[in-house]
Amino acid sequence: MVQRTGLGAAELDAWNEAVLRMVNASSPAEIAEALVAALRRLFDFDTAFLALLRRDSAPIVPHYSGSGVEEPSPAYHEGPYLLDPFYNHFLAGGAEGCFRLGDLAPEGFLRSEYFSGYYRHLEIKDELGLLARIDADTSAHVSVLRHRNPARFTRRDTAWLAACAPLAREALRRMSERAASVDDAAGRPAGPLHQSLRAAYRNFGASVLTEREREVVHLLLQGNSAKAIARALAISPDTARNHLKRIYPKLEVSSQAELFALFFRALERVEPGFDGDPLSRLAEQR
Repeated sequence: MVQRTGLGAAELDAWNEAVLRMVNASSPAEIAEALVAALRRLFDFDTAFLALLRRDSAPIVPHYSGSGVEEPSPAYHEGPYLLDPFYNHFLAGGAEGCFRLGDLAPEGFLRSEYFSGYYRHLEIKDELGLLARIDADTSAHVSVLRHRNPARFTRRDTAWLAACAPLAREALRRMSERAASVDDAAGRPAGPLHQSLRAAYRNFGASVLTEREREVVHLLLQGNSAKAIARALAISPDTARNHLKRIYPKLEVSSQAELFALFFRALERVEPGFDGDPLSRLAEQR
């Protein structure tokens, strides 16, 4: 396992070579792979995930690297990002830096359907996530994961990843520039679709649920337990559970798993310009 307090001459040479490769890379994939190769010179990890987080559009150029990991469906940038603890920390104006998933995730997250669908398949042993702000509306996001290696990341690993913030900013900035030119050429309405997805998330269930019940659903989708929901809404756990007993029949589901599946089936029907309850689109197709 790579554990260094500093870089010797040979390691520094290898690091410089990896950084130079990133500087000279031209495509988003090449830039991403070069950044990941540079990080591997500092500490061990099995999988890396890179994305540029933005307030006005879906995450740009999400990239998985390592161990043959395949992204679940639907893809992260097609809607699941709305529930991601790192994205929501960024959206809330949280501090940049290096965090463990547990530092940002709500109580109950590890038992949530979001975690089951988008994390558990990786058999994660530990995760570090870097958020490096590029401007007020944009942040570079780099997550490194261990799933074969049972050892947890150390404080030294955290410090190394945090120190790479300037490199991550530059890499994701260049990746986004190249990806944006491709998106423009293809005529993809990334910004309008993002706004419609955000609206669909806010309005999910509005046609059948009360405002309070929708607040409960939002917290449940994010991975909060009934106790965490109760604390967030300043209600008793029994009241939170009673809300769930009313919500499930209204949405014609019987569990959090079915609620989660319903939410993403509804998001799949959303197109740019839509700002209503996405459940109405499902109803139209029955």
